[in-house]
Amino acid sequence: MSENPKEEQNPEKPQTEKTKQESVGPEDKFKQKEIDKKSFCCVPTLIKTNTFNAPFPIRLTKEQLTNKYDQNYLKDYLIKDYYGVYCLNQEVIDKQSGIIKEVVTQLTKCLWSGTAMSLSLPIRIFEPRSMLERYTDWFSFAPDLLSKAGTCKDKIEAFKYVILFSLSALFRSSEQLKPLNPMLGETYECEWEDGSKFYLEHTCHTPPISHFYIKSSKNLFIVSGYIDMEMGGVVKAIYKNSIQMIPKGKITVYLPELKQTISFQFPKITMGGAIWGQRYVYWSDHMKFEDTGNNLKAIIAFANGRKELKGKRIHDIYGQLYKYNYNSNELKKPFYNDYIPSYPFPSNKEDVISEITGSWLEEIKFDDKVYFNIKETVAPQIYPSEKVLDSDARYREDKEWLQLSWDNKEFNKTFEGYAQCWKLALEAQQRFDRGLRKEFKDKKALKK
Repeated sequence: MSENPKEEQNPEKPQTEKTKQESVGPEDKFKQKEIDKKSFCCVPTLIKTNTFNAPFPIRLTKEQLTNKYDQNYLKDYLIKDYYGVYCLNQEVIDKQSGIIKEVVTQLTKCLWSGTAMSLSLPIRIFEPRSMLERYTDWFSFAPDLLSKAGTCKDKIEAFKYVILFSLSALFRSSEQLKPLNPMLGETYECEWEDGSKFYLEHTCHTPPISHFYIKSSKNLFIVSGYIDMEMGGVVKAIYKNSIQMIPKGKITVYLPELKQTISFQFPKITMGGAIWGQRYVYWSDHMKFEDTGNNLKAIIAFANGRKELKGKRIHDIYGQLYKYNYNSNELKKPFYNDYIPSYPFPSNKEDVISEITGSWLEEIKFDDKVYFNIKETVAPQIYPSEKVLDSDARYREDKEWLQLSWDNKEFNKTFEGYAQCWKLALEAQQRFDRGLRKEFKDKKALKK
């Protein structure tokens, strides 16, 4: 008991530390009181657009930012050999239900109100990663396979390992939740266990283009290029009940020891069940590889629409690596080919160096020799870099709240709501910034 009884009754007495802690809500430990310099938002802009209405999240830990790879890479999926990879995770399926209805409702409101068409998908269908982070999955085997290419003495054998690298992580496209769309100027930096570095930047908003650069820690390879992720026609998607994502672009691998340069393009991604029925995914169309310095080329066909794959499973592939004389006109054309030629392989069988067979879900073979077994291999772990630019994807408030909602089930809906608010706010900021750029361009054009 206090020596001064009046002191105990003094209403003006400051709270003790214990009382202060008890007065703080359990979710408040996940909030920051004010913005910091690494925030993705511009407070005056968001206040001006009347979209600033959610608390600031705490920064995520390295553990939360790391997407862990394991052997059981398709545990939540069912492979139907002649249809695609189907999602079995009921939680993921539930998240995606009712999306079409919500989009139609938004469209109707825009049309009736006469406002500009601006659709925003609900945050629940997203994973807490930016598309830049998803791209790193596609290149996850670089240290293993490109290091082998970089130490080859034979350029044809090195070419094969570059092909293996391009195919090695395609199975990761089976994930059903959508990554967050990158913001213009957004970056992401990460590295592998061997010290190889990976840098990405979203360089164009419309069309959505991201550039990247990978550097081997042992100077065995360099990968550079860009992906322009385009979606197929909306009308076609409705009547076919599927969406086709087209990762246009050019990826170039340079091998310093051999002074060899090989470029390739990714195939298309078909996502079924877009409007009704079960969701499924598979790769389609083709990949092209070119080594113009050594007159080498390869084409790989995907999906069972090709006569070379008639009767095969939808995840089987067929291709050929062959000699090819490039002419000057070909070298001037854009690299990316939208559609595979009716017969892309050489008519002269003596030009064929190797046949490529297998499956992007199982194993890849050259002339029936297994070079890479996907089921027996775990990708080397990729970690977010320690020192990064303030534009790094880890600092997105929508991503941070979404990750916190995944990690803290007791606050799942509350934090998901915060993530949705931040998503809308950042989208509003992008539109505001785009308007400023247009205004600047218009003024510049008038001065000419």
